[in-house]
Amino acid sequence: MQATTTVSPSAKSELRAGSYSAAGTLLGVLLSGPVAVALVGMTHPQPPWQSAEVFARSYHPIQIVPYLGGIVLVVALVGLSASVHAMARDEHKVRTQIALVLTGVFATLIFFNYVVQTTFLPDLARSYEDRSASVIAAFSMANPKSLAWGIEMWGWGLLGVATWLLAPVFHGSRLERATALAFILNGPISIVGAIWTVVSPGWVLTSTGLFAFALWNTLLALMAALALAAFRSRRRGWSK
Repeated sequence: MQATTTVSPSAKSELRAGSYSAAGTLLGVLLSGPVAVALVGMTHPQPPWQSAEVFARSYHPIQIVPYLGGIVLVVALVGLSASVHAMARDEHKVRTQIALVLTGVFATLIFFNYVVQTTFLPDLARSYEDRSASVIAAFSMANPKSLAWGIEMWGWGLLGVATWLLAPVFHGSRLERATALAFILNGPISIVGAIWTVVSPGWVLTSTGLFAFALWNTLLALMAALALAAFRSRRRGWSK
């Protein structure tokens, strides 16, 4: 049995923004993950990390494509968090406000990382000098033990806390409960990834790390797809 509920114009606007953000998140996962990785792998892949000099010799501009897709993903996730916060009930507002702040910190860390990968390091690689080697080794994500991976994993760990806090906003219908579960699951998975980077630096580019990355991308895409469906369902004014 379905019952129609009234959706105010402002709520419809918030839900529309949420739908666009969820769709953007799906696009960002695709562009930064399988599409970009396949493109780079088939054209100009970086070899396993050996040294900054090898990185510079193997550098090609197409290698920044995954990070450009990542920027789309980060921007969309900020919009998604803001949209969920906007539609939260009063009893959830403190949680969602904290989530919004954490999402802002996440976006700052990850965007900084991607600026380094797309703007700073390419110039060092093109005009490689021995004195740049330590900087490239510290910031290149081709190096599994670089500072960049610490920034990356802790940034996504903070987003995991944020999605965990946002989860209760989705409630009631089976679709919304499934959406809430996906938001919750992203929390511990992302946090464990960050902690494991402390315990075992460099694990991210091992076979285990790459497998975990593929699973996490699948979860993130599922979370975005469910959120998109939930936003659209609310826009239609139906509750199940």
